[in-house]
Amino acid sequence: MINHTIESEDSSIHWPYFNTLNHNVLDLGCGRWYTTKVEELSPLFFGNTANSVVEVDYNENDIKFYKDQTKDDPKYTFYSSNISSSDQVKELIKLHSITALKCDIEGGEIVLLDLTYDDLKNISELAIEFHSDVLKKAFMKKVIEWGFNIKAVANFARTPDYMGVIFCSK
Repeated sequence: MINHTIESEDSSIHWPYFNTLNHNVLDLGCGRWYTTKVEELSPLFFGNTANSVVEVDYNENDIKFYKDQTKDDPKYTFYSSNISSSDQVKELIKLHSITALKCDIEGGEIVLLDLTYDDLKNISELAIEFHSDVLKKAFMKKVIEWGFNIKAVANFARTPDYMGVIFCSK
């Protein structure tokens, strides 16, 4: 397993072990945060190699920004929504034939813990950000139950060890 330090919100540094090549990506939490280079924002970064990218964020201004950037490119689908249940995630996975899932919803990742092996059977790439030691430990166990191998764990520079990302694949 690789240990990685996240030094920036730029996607090439934040999500380096999330393989989107030829995948249908579900990007839960695609807000712009502290990234200033448009090409480093997760929707556009993942869109470079993905077949399709489904973006979800509660910030309507960020969703509008992305729609303007992608100019109705059919590769992209955007939802302005707050993810608050595993049923929402299951519906998006099914509706868009998702094969790669990234979740960065600032502690709301907890809703993923209600998913089952069957819910994620078509997902082969997974990246989950965690914001507490409890979530980190729960996901380290849960991803194995879902049939994933942990390929990397990344922690943020200058923050406690309980904040970071788990990267998995099947």
